[in-house]
This record gives sequence, C-alpha cells and structure tokens, in this order.
Amino acid sequence: MAISTPNTTLSANDKRILNALFDPETLPSSVAASKSTSTIDDSLPSHPSISPSQLSTLEAQQNDLVRHITSSSSTPDIELAITQQDEIIKSHPSYPSAYLNRAMLQRMKLESSLSNNASIFTSPESEIDTLFSDISRAISTSLSTSSTATAVSPYQARILRTAYSHRAYLYLKAAELGGEWRGKGKSELEEMASMDFASAARFGDEVAREMSVRTNPYAKMCGAIVKNALREERKDMLG
Repeated sequence: MAISTPNTTLSANDKRILNALFDPETLPSSVAASKSTSTIDDSLPSHPSISPSQLSTLEAQQNDLVRHITSSSSTPDIELAITQQDEIIKSHPSYPSAYLNRAMLQRMKLESSLSNNASIFTSPESEIDTLFSDISRAISTSLSTSSTATAVSPYQARILRTAYSHRAYLYLKAAELGGEWRGKGKSELEEMASMDFASAARFGDEVAREMSVRTNPYAKMCGAIVKNALREERKDMLG
C-alpha cells in the first residue's frame, strides 16, 4: 500500500538540499565531479622509475610480509617487519607500498600496546606523527611518480585509494574522542575524513564513495534540518 505524504511546496534551495541528501553525486564534495579530474590509465607503466620485474619482486616481498604479520601479530614480529620496511625504503625511496605498509605496521604496533577501549591517539605524539607521515609519503610518492598530470596507473591508484582510506579512518577515530585533536574539532575531523574518502573514491574505492557522503558534515547538517522541517510541517497539517 502506498504511503500518502503531505502536499508540500519546496523552494529551489529545499530541493537542492534534498537532492544532495538522496543523491551523493550532488554534494559539494562530489565524488563524481572529482572523479573526472584523475583517471586510471591501464596503458601507463605501474611505476615509471622501478622496472616491472623489480616491482614484482618488491610486491611479492610485501605480500609475504603482510601474510606473516596477519598470522602472527606479536609486537616483536611487528617491530622486525618495520625494520625490514626501513631497509626497503632506504633502497627504494620512491616505492610507495613500503610507506603504506609501514604505516599499517605502525598502527598495529600502537594498537597492540593499548588497554581495552583506549585510542591510539593517547600514544606519544611522535609515534602518531610517524604514522601520518608514512601515509602522506605513500600518497605524495604515488602522485609525484605519475608520468602524467591527470592519470595514474592501476598500481598507483591502488596505493592511493588505500592510503586515503586509511588516513580517513584515522581522522574518524580522532573524531570519536569527542574533543579537539591538534586544534581540530569533531566536525572538522569528520570533514577531513570525508575529503579523504572522496579522494579514495576518485581512485576506484566504491565503499569510500559512500563513506564520503556519510561523513560529510554538510550532508548531516542538511539531513537534520530537513527532517526537523518536515516533522514540524506535518504537525501543522495534522493540527
């Protein structure tokens, strides 16, 4: 049975807000609009300065490391893996996967030292800086090694969407603290997360596309305003 709805007259601005709420493509941080600014080009080399054979060897090493840490995530194993990543980065400073995986290992190391329900953001600032620095270096290395200004290879896109999503996740964890973190309040941190999710979506992460909308403070604010307005209007119509 169809549900009857009040016969309301919406202004152009109301319609724009409703469209933004139910059509993520129209949000100010539109993932769709940004998607056209950076494409994934299958014809590009995976990495312009690392040969395919060398990159394949490095990636195999990274896969073995991830599998080992996944099966045995003890603190000594994590610290040893971080040391191994340090050596790889010294030898191949333009290899973005090493920065990305070292960031993952650093987060695991911080999490393993926490008591129940504690946040990694209670860890020493220097260790948090190391984590964010590696994510940023994974991003900057992938972008700076692109052979064109507007397109990246599938390999680079994978690194970029993973790095942006990882950083967005960390911003959301910081927002959960409720107070300020490094001068940023909850809404600002959520907005930063939304922007990073949008960037991850631009490089092919569809889950990040949805998360970008869900964490966008503008959309959440508009949602509350529209819901309240419709609730009050229905009250008036029902007397």
